[in-house]
Formats: sequence, structure tokens, C-alpha cells
Amino acid sequence: MNSPVTIWRAHKNLHNYLNKVGKLVVWTKIFVAPGGFEHQVPYLVGIVQFNDERLPLQIVDCEEEDLKTDQKVITVIRKIGKAKSEDVIEYGIKVKPL
Repeated sequence: MNSPVTIWRAHKNLHNYLNKVGKLVVWTKIFVAPGGFEHQVPYLVGIVQFNDERLPLQIVDCEEEDLKTDQKVITVIRKIGKAKSEDVIEYGIKVKPL
């Protein structure tokens, strides 16, 4: 379990990434997830090109067949992982198609 202070420190600049529009460069579907993400499989992850950087981000709110190269996507905030009832719920940046 991460402490609330640790989570806050890691996420205090999260607002800098909200509502950024980028282009989807490439994507893949994950069938074997790392620990803590098993409940999400299969899920989509892509490389997204923003003006100044490329980031690997999870793709949400769509199916793989709906994706296209150079498709515009926007960053959104979503829950990360699955928290136990006594844990702090962590949120992070993901992307969805426009």
C-alpha cells in the first residue's frame, strides 16, 4: 500500500497533462498484465505523440478495431489498478479517441 503522501507527491503535477490532444503513433493489446493490473486484461496501450514529447499511455473508451494511426486522442484521468478497501485509490493519465 502506498501512503497518501507518496501518492500526492507523485501526482501533484498531473494537471499539466489533462486535456492534452495528441496523435496515436502505434498501439498494442496487452493480454498478460503486470501485477495489480490482471483484472484489466485485455487492455490497449499506445505511444502518443504530443507537441513536445512521446508518452506510452493506456487507451480507454474504445475497441481496437476503432483505432487508426495518427488518430487524435485526448488525455483523461482514470483510476489506475485495483485498490483494496483500505487503500487510497490512485488515478493517472490515460487517453481516449476524440
